[in-house]
Amino acid sequence: MPNPSPQPASSLTTSALVRAFADRYARRYGPVYALGLLFLVATNWLTVTMPVLVKEVFDGLSTGADESAIERLALWIALCAVTIIVVRTLSRVLFFNPGRTIEFRLRNDMLDRLLAMGGDYFRGVAQGDIVSRATNDATFVRALVGFAVLNLLNLVLSAGMALWRMLQTDVVLTLLCMIPMSLAFLVLRKGTGKLFGAMRAGQVELGALSDHILETYKGMAAIAVAHAEPAFLARFDRHNSRYTAINLEVTALRCFILPLASQTGGLAVFVLLFYGGSKVASGALTIGDLAAYAAYIGVLVSSLVMAGWLVASLQRGVVALERVWEIVGLQPERGLGTASLPASGEGASLQVRGLTYRYANAAAEDAPALYDVALDVAPGKTLGIYGPVGSGKSTLVALLSGELAAPQGSILLDGVEIGALRSDALAASVAVVPQTSFLFSRSLRENVAFVDPPDAIDDARVDRAVAAAQLTGDLDRLPQGLQTVVGERGQMLSGGQRQRAQLARALYRGTRLLVLDDVLSALDHETELRVRRAIRSELADGAARPTLIVVSSRLSALEEADEIVVLDGGRIVERGRHEALIAADGPYAEAWAAQKEGETEGEPEGS
Repeated sequence: MPNPSPQPASSLTTSALVRAFADRYARRYGPVYALGLLFLVATNWLTVTMPVLVKEVFDGLSTGADESAIERLALWIALCAVTIIVVRTLSRVLFFNPGRTIEFRLRNDMLDRLLAMGGDYFRGVAQGDIVSRATNDATFVRALVGFAVLNLLNLVLSAGMALWRMLQTDVVLTLLCMIPMSLAFLVLRKGTGKLFGAMRAGQVELGALSDHILETYKGMAAIAVAHAEPAFLARFDRHNSRYTAINLEVTALRCFILPLASQTGGLAVFVLLFYGGSKVASGALTIGDLAAYAAYIGVLVSSLVMAGWLVASLQRGVVALERVWEIVGLQPERGLGTASLPASGEGASLQVRGLTYRYANAAAEDAPALYDVALDVAPGKTLGIYGPVGSGKSTLVALLSGELAAPQGSILLDGVEIGALRSDALAASVAVVPQTSFLFSRSLRENVAFVDPPDAIDDARVDRAVAAAQLTGDLDRLPQGLQTVVGERGQMLSGGQRQRAQLARALYRGTRLLVLDDVLSALDHETELRVRRAIRSELADGAARPTLIVVSSRLSALEEADEIVVLDGGRIVERGRHEALIAADGPYAEAWAAQKEGETEGEPEGS
């Protein structure tokens, strides 16, 4: 069950979003960041102390100081340099490591939210954009809490300490050197505003590009058969061109902003030599003061350049955080219950009470997908469901499986509302064998037993499930039997074999409510009959027969059902046993006559 959702991103200002993120993910690492800050302070203190030592070296050389004193100063400078390497490394480790842990937790929370969302949500989002948020944007958030925070603190400390040292030496000279840097900062601030907008557009376009690539990959077979590669490549080129143009704009802005900051140092050094040189000549400053000043200007210029990168990193990180928080802040639609079904050695009873369902994106004038549906299936019984395309069959299956969130009190298993069940209890109690089969590019054995790790697979259960799904006779035709790798989406198998493999998967797991969503349509009549008899008589592991829901467009699959309901336009228009519906001479009888007449033209392929 997912953790409680934070406040949605849409209801938060940027500052409130950053605070919410810090409270949820970063605050626990406060002691680590505090220690890292301590090392960072030490790094910058040593950095601004070294110019003081350099000043003493120059002043000592100009006044003819003892050679041993100069050597001691040189050793102190070397010791400072080595110490800076150590403490800087420690500060980076202490700031960067929490960022990696936060990224890991953030991605897990995103996955939790997505697993708790229903079908309505996924119908309205692009899968590629979700992938982009979980990869690129999560990485940018890690950079925000690691690289950006480190450099922000480093910028404040280094610039602050350097300015303090400069002001201690000469206030007027410091103010004169700051004039070109202040102008550069104003330009930097203006340019980063445009940079922010371009980065946001780039991340949105990257999500669109990812979605197109993922969609193309999923439809590769259809694209190849239709020779549609040029059309899909043209769409890719359009997305890619837009993304490239945005990145070129970002690069152009950076190429203007960052060199400007670097060249500011040259102007500051000119001021130093022009004004500071006259002070050295008058004796108000020493050569050592001038050398130290040059070093401090270098620190300030580095800070200004760092500010350019920092602003870009902060802006990209905040945009990424907004995009990631849109998922982390989702309010889960399912899987939040705490109930489980009472222990029982038989199938679950199913009650559907006045079920009316309308999709979230449906227009106000559209009729509901389901309207006032009522069902009552006793444990171990079989319910058949028939209806034309668009009648509401798939919606009903999605509601029974929990893919869509059912209205409160409308669907009950053993008297327990389906929405009140824990996600693991629902998964253990309801198994759906969908119309569209999906197999992983693993062995057939691992696909059937995919709920178990490879070293925990019960081979006896696999054999019983395969036999019940009528796959045993097909094993001899596979190169390595159950160990045959079936390829991505089961491409090594026929349509009927893929559907029976999915059925074996459900039987291996064991369930109390088994829903077959038109899975027998790819089988020939004889294989279909054997599968139905195997399911009704003995299932995997010798368990009691579950309650069975058979959704089928082929009426022969429903003949032996204890009750059949006919859906049309989201409503139940007929119900009864097969013989009674044939005698009623309604829509079911018409479909039966049409299918019987069509049987002479051949049966579906797929055995």
